[in-house]
Amino acid sequence: MSHAGRVLAGGLAALVAVVACTDSYLYDPRRDEQVPVDRAMAFEGRFCTVGTNEVVRPIKLVVAMDASQSMRVSDPDGARATALVELIQNLPRDPEVYLAVVLFAGSTTAFLTQVPGNPPEDGFVQLSTLDEATLRRMTEQLLTFRNPDNSPNRDSTDFVKPLSDIYSLINTDIARSRLEPGGAQALAQARYSVIFLSDGKPTNDQDDELIQGDAVVRIRQLRDLVEDVRVNTVHVFNPTQPVGGCDIASDGGCPLLLINQNADRLEQMAALGGGNFRDFRNNEPINFLDFTFGQVRRTFIVKEVVATNFSAPPGSPVDEADTDGDGLSDAREAEVGTDPNRVDTDGDGFSDGVEVYFRDRGVDFNPTQIALPDGGGLDKGCPPALRAEDADCDRLLDCDEQFVGTNANLADSDRDGVPDGMEWRGGTQGSSNDLDEDPDSDGLTSRQELRLHTRPLEVDTANLSVDGYRYSFEAEGSPDPLGRQCYTFRVDNILLAPTQADADDAGVVQRGAGFNDLSLSVAMVPADDPTARTLVRSFRVDTVRYPVGGIKSPADGVIRVEPEQFIDGCPGRTDAPPQTP
Repeated sequence: MSHAGRVLAGGLAALVAVVACTDSYLYDPRRDEQVPVDRAMAFEGRFCTVGTNEVVRPIKLVVAMDASQSMRVSDPDGARATALVELIQNLPRDPEVYLAVVLFAGSTTAFLTQVPGNPPEDGFVQLSTLDEATLRRMTEQLLTFRNPDNSPNRDSTDFVKPLSDIYSLINTDIARSRLEPGGAQALAQARYSVIFLSDGKPTNDQDDELIQGDAVVRIRQLRDLVEDVRVNTVHVFNPTQPVGGCDIASDGGCPLLLINQNADRLEQMAALGGGNFRDFRNNEPINFLDFTFGQVRRTFIVKEVVATNFSAPPGSPVDEADTDGDGLSDAREAEVGTDPNRVDTDGDGFSDGVEVYFRDRGVDFNPTQIALPDGGGLDKGCPPALRAEDADCDRLLDCDEQFVGTNANLADSDRDGVPDGMEWRGGTQGSSNDLDEDPDSDGLTSRQELRLHTRPLEVDTANLSVDGYRYSFEAEGSPDPLGRQCYTFRVDNILLAPTQADADDAGVVQRGAGFNDLSLSVAMVPADDPTARTLVRSFRVDTVRYPVGGIKSPADGVIRVEPEQFIDGCPGRTDAPPQTP
């Protein structure tokens, strides 16, 4: 069995061990008062991890080099140019590897990789297109660059300006890539790495913006839009003449102290940027090869598999349903006056469940307002263009996600393997990795309870044998030639809920009673980086039905699933066209 298979099997064994410690398998008091309803369903079938070449991970490097007057003293032999050429020669000639080379001096930022005539934000070039002649020309430019600016500060050192230009470069590239075919999915795996090289001292004090401000931090924050963005820094001080020590007696200052302060500044910038710091002094060869940029094509392993019924509240009470899956039970919707068949009764862009939850905690929300002809009358905060939108199909509206702190473009914002919508309905935090906690102290972590479809915030282990979902997995041998590891699986005891019929204003039934919305989600991560952003594939079905007239649908209680039915991003329904697994 593969590593992923052992992890899944181990997690299942641990869960069984915990359950076995309760008395729930021995006796369920509800059986004395209720006749059991055959409302259990099962998922059964196969799923596969993505293939090695199926998910392409663009790697985009930005090398920013100080070309001010001070660098002619601290690196007179141009060792930084040699190091860059060595880096380029050692990077894989893959079409998904891109490079931008930036020189900065004074208020000038020069993009050496910019295509002539194009704007600076087109500074990335595909590495595989760089031939030997281009590399030689770039090396010459690095060694002979002179600032074309004739202003008095042409030879000064400014860090904030190039960092601002780098932010603009990456931000614009992300926006442009998102519009390309398949761009949104590729960006989910894209990794940007900045190498910022200098002798470490701006001409004017800029520490308020560099260390205390957002000059570096905002570049790092772009990682919310892609897999990762890191700012690495390099300190170079290789003068031809050795630097003397402190000469306090003659008031000669302390050059070594200043050099150390400059290195510390760059090290703090790397910490803020989530990157690494390298320090090259005393003629030590500069080497960029120690930086880790990741792999373009990667092997994926399974992080989490979780099933849920959006139509049934956690614990699946036999007499409760959440017909519209908005996080409010039908009974609660009757209390507050919302429509149990509408996720957002008043159409203001916030779901009923979110509005009621936060209204109960003092937020000025009203889920039953009536829109005025001029567009007013509704809760403010959700732009009309975003109302009813769920860009990542995690069953949280985009404006809900902005309010609760999750990312509207990521199904699994906190990378814990469980989609945000499942976490919201379970009462856990979709914006922070809290699933290894046990807030109700019942011996089961929040992760286990979400998988079981029980309540992470209530002690309910006594009903576990009746209410809990049950998982089994088995790896199908070794990965296939495409790098996919396939599994057979079964998830039992997915309990259906007695949902309400949906009728229009004329009383015509649009959807009958009893239909439930079930989902099975598989979250995968790269084998080389288990902390990376998860790739979530889901299967969803809304044609299963609670027993009507004593007969459930499908009658045998088994929903059969094949690998091609797991969909990236927004999942299709059961009648969606097959996708490549």
